[in-house]
Amino acid sequence: MSLVSAVFLGFVAVVALIYYLLPNKAKPYVLLAGSVAFLAVAGAWTLGFVLFTAITTFFAGKIAAGKGEGRSKTVAAVIAIVINIALMCAVKYYGVLDLITTDINNVTKAADGSFLAVAVPLGMSFYTLQMTGYVLDCLWGIIPAEKNFFKYLLFACYFPYMTSGPLNHYGELSKEFTKPITLEYENIRKGIVRIAWGFFLKLVIAERASVIVNAVYGDHQTYTGPFVLLGVTLFALQLYTDFMACMEVAIGTSYIFGIKLPENFNSPYMALSIREYWQRWHITLGTWLRDFLYYPLLKSAPFIAIGDKAKKAFGKKNGKKVPVYLAMLVLWTAVGYWHGGLWKYVIGSGLLHCFYIVGGMIAEPLFAKMRKPFKPDKLPYKIFCGVRTFVLVLIGFFFFRAANVPDALQLFRALFTAGAMPEGGILATGISLPDIIVLAVSTVMLIAVDIYKFRPDQNAEPRLVTDLTGKLPVAVRILLLALLIIAIAVFGKYGLGYDSASFIYARI
Repeated sequence: MSLVSAVFLGFVAVVALIYYLLPNKAKPYVLLAGSVAFLAVAGAWTLGFVLFTAITTFFAGKIAAGKGEGRSKTVAAVIAIVINIALMCAVKYYGVLDLITTDINNVTKAADGSFLAVAVPLGMSFYTLQMTGYVLDCLWGIIPAEKNFFKYLLFACYFPYMTSGPLNHYGELSKEFTKPITLEYENIRKGIVRIAWGFFLKLVIAERASVIVNAVYGDHQTYTGPFVLLGVTLFALQLYTDFMACMEVAIGTSYIFGIKLPENFNSPYMALSIREYWQRWHITLGTWLRDFLYYPLLKSAPFIAIGDKAKKAFGKKNGKKVPVYLAMLVLWTAVGYWHGGLWKYVIGSGLLHCFYIVGGMIAEPLFAKMRKPFKPDKLPYKIFCGVRTFVLVLIGFFFFRAANVPDALQLFRALFTAGAMPEGGILATGISLPDIIVLAVSTVMLIAVDIYKFRPDQNAEPRLVTDLTGKLPVAVRILLLALLIIAIAVFGKYGLGYDSASFIYARI
């Protein structure tokens, strides 16, 4: 069930109606029933995989948070985590389950003959990390283990975030599920506005941008020079609006239920450095990796030992940086593999960004000298930093979107190749002139919203569209929402015969 569909809106309306008709004690179970139904529609395999991960991590959490021997608690947690991460890797990356393709296909009747096409569950990368975090929180004594399996199961399969997140901590979200909730106008208003904005981002912007993106990435013999630059830039736009659309719908749907999910974006393309970019892009993934991978690595005995040896070899000042660099390498390799078990992801989303950040840390004394003639607090220098950061991000997108690493390198070479102009120019990609105009105008709207949301402090809560509209008179709010819905209805890519692409991060 696509989050940007009339079916999903109807589904949310039915669940919300039942939700508010029943008392608070019953509300979590209404959401659980709705979530199980949502997963069942996605497929029996999806529901089965989620239940397996939920059951194993629930009992591992109970053991890890129990009063038993410390070693047995650690062993239980490690076994559950390894099993579920190994299962995720096997299903997503290595195709080991293809060994039973024939038998499974006899049951599932997979149209393309591929077991993996049927078996890869919705949002597996997201829910596996989320439930892994729960086990570790229990093991480290950060939260007590949940005693009620059904309450935990709701955390495991809450349907708004099952497609692509955002990632959550159980200690925070469980309070949202169990707090007293009443029907409030403000929650409904915020929910509807954010869902509508998500539909606009996906159906009006992302789907149009994909036409040019698919053409350029699919034929770098025909499209060279400025076409390549346009294609990669539009992929940055497509990925951002596609992923943010999913977040807007998930967060907006949760608002309707009186539940607040964490924000996942904070104007990332306005970042002034790669480090800042990752503090604004996919924020909940960065938080998860910081809490459950990066900091634990630095505190681990092997990394402390490496640091001690490095201090003796390189001096205290430089030696203490060595374990940080190694932890960064592990973290960014994990980020790459999490996006997909292909080298294009490992490079484009992982190692390349590791090189940017670690290289920047190593070269900081040189960069500090280079900055002296300039005025870092002035707008021209900030614009330079913003453009530089965006260009570095685009280099990663050459790999991320390409079919493979050789294709990415060929596309990069095509950027500097002066080929013949395709007949029809940009229209040769398959996009029409009216669609170009709609894409341009809607992109300007997006930029205006991002400028409004932007705060220089990347750790500050971003301003939201609902904050702006909330200050307006009711009549103006209704008019703006009506105009947004009309824009989706008139300019959105949907309807009979049109199948909007699934969310990019849902496929990840």
